[in-house]
Amino acid sequence: MSLYLIGLGLGDHKDITVKGLEIVRASEEIYLESYTSVLGVNKEELEKFYGKKITEVWREEVEITFDKLLNKI
Repeated sequence: MSLYLIGLGLGDHKDITVKGLEIVRASEEIYLESYTSVLGVNKEELEKFYGKKITEVWREEVEITFDKLLNKI
């Protein structure tokens, strides 16, 4: 299993790169960190476009307990 950090862009669900979209669609688990910037789209719209369930992670999960996510790899 691999870990990818993919930027979604600043606008809507279509700002992701083609390669990033291919990786998202091929991934088993998708996490969305959305506290550092405000996206112009909600999680449900991203899930519909990407064809994947997305788990939203909060600041504490990313900054303090990130090792729990890494242990899944």
